[in-house]
Amino acid sequence: MIAAGALVAGLLPAAGSAAEEGAVSVSAGYVCEGAGGTAVDLPVDFTGSFPASVRSGEAIRPGDLTMSATLGGGLLDGLPAGEGATVGGSASVAMGVAQGPESADYPWAGATGEPVQVPADGTATVSFSGAMPSATAGGAGDVVFTLGPLTLELQGTPPEPGDDSSPPADPADPAADPADQDDPADPAGPGATTLTCTLADGQDATLATVAVPDESGTPGGGDTGADDGGAGQGTPGATGGRSGSAGADAEAAPGDEPAETGDVTPCPPGQPPTAELDPDRLIEPPAGTTTLTLPGVYTCTAAVGIVNSRKLNGALIANDPHAPTLDSVRVLLNKQMIISPGNFYNGTRNVAEFTLPDSEATFLTFGFMPVTGKVEFTNEPMTIVTEQGSSIDTNETTAGFYQALRVYDVKVNGVPLDVGDDCRTSAPLDVVLKGKYPEYRVFTGGTLRSLVTVPPFTGCGTGGEDLDPLFTSTLSGPGNYVELKQSPLCTMPCTPAVPGLPADG
Repeated sequence: MIAAGALVAGLLPAAGSAAEEGAVSVSAGYVCEGAGGTAVDLPVDFTGSFPASVRSGEAIRPGDLTMSATLGGGLLDGLPAGEGATVGGSASVAMGVAQGPESADYPWAGATGEPVQVPADGTATVSFSGAMPSATAGGAGDVVFTLGPLTLELQGTPPEPGDDSSPPADPADPAADPADQDDPADPAGPGATTLTCTLADGQDATLATVAVPDESGTPGGGDTGADDGGAGQGTPGATGGRSGSAGADAEAAPGDEPAETGDVTPCPPGQPPTAELDPDRLIEPPAGTTTLTLPGVYTCTAAVGIVNSRKLNGALIANDPHAPTLDSVRVLLNKQMIISPGNFYNGTRNVAEFTLPDSEATFLTFGFMPVTGKVEFTNEPMTIVTEQGSSIDTNETTAGFYQALRVYDVKVNGVPLDVGDDCRTSAPLDVVLKGKYPEYRVFTGGTLRSLVTVPPFTGCGTGGEDLDPLFTSTLSGPGNYVELKQSPLCTMPCTPAVPGLPADG
């Protein structure tokens, strides 16, 4: 019996190696439909990790998966070409997982490939990375992860108009007007294409095999296909595209939030964010880089968080994952991209729009008086800036937005306190969240942190009673800790996963 936490795996072939216990490094052959309906071979390499074995009932938690696809043979036809043109996008794979007669679908969706420059020969290798949720085996027996059809959503961008060399001759020269680059009707402008690919004939579809021994420690049966207990690969007879359902007996992996939490409200189709980037939140890139303005890719995610009040030594939960429904976050990815010759620097500028449900908090005012109240959040659009040098280890993200707070339905020691309908911060909070690889990436999600200052309150009280000083003295001030957890981005149409709640920071 297999329980779904939302396992994702990557594409795997028969030929592979386990360099160390749990490591996966394999090459797979796919066939894609190219221009004019011709079949084009697509070599794909996957790297990731799986546990060698788990106990029955224990969650199988793969590491993040990276898929490198070598796009040649005309697969990039129709996208911008020429020196300085780039290609990136997103990938999804219809994965399967099985244990004995039980099987289930586990799509790997929302893996994102950062843009790379397209060489003169028209063949580019794009690496897509994405998180891999978990699955749980309810009994002994090998758990086999298999590959299925691959979909690539590719987006190309042209070189700077009039620039057919790598860096500008003079970095002080003004760049071309970005408005000339974002017209999809312009044949020289950004282009997009979708590739649908299937495993090549005779290609073993097995990604990995994880042993689940019985209580005596004896493997539940089947060839793991790996030496020294490593993650199994290349199991004979495995097939791709297994379909089915975990069934009514499916159970959640211990500690997996998606099995115990509410449902995320899907992002509405066809309604990407329309807000502009906040120019005050953009980070000046180094000299020699080129900034491209693009249509962007509509993606969706979910975020939950904890906000600590420094003065009251208490916390409230934003977008509680245990509520029946959670609000989603609409993200327009790659609204701007910054590229450089030799990839010494690259970055993205993205915009997000979101709402948060009202939150309820309980505090002890002055250390002894219990106070409960509800908080309404009003958010302005978020500008998300990523920066990276020549290595993924340097990837950093800064996400900034303004947020106003309104307090209502307040009770002091159980007795209602009429604060009026407009008891709110006198100005929005300036929230600046930061994250760094490997703890956070925009594409795969993770943890973001901030310290925020709560402005004074205004409009509190009715009937001539001024409660502004009370709320300002108990809530306002600097040093309030915010910790946010984001699930991986998924490409629309989709419903994002529910992230786990951060530890009370």
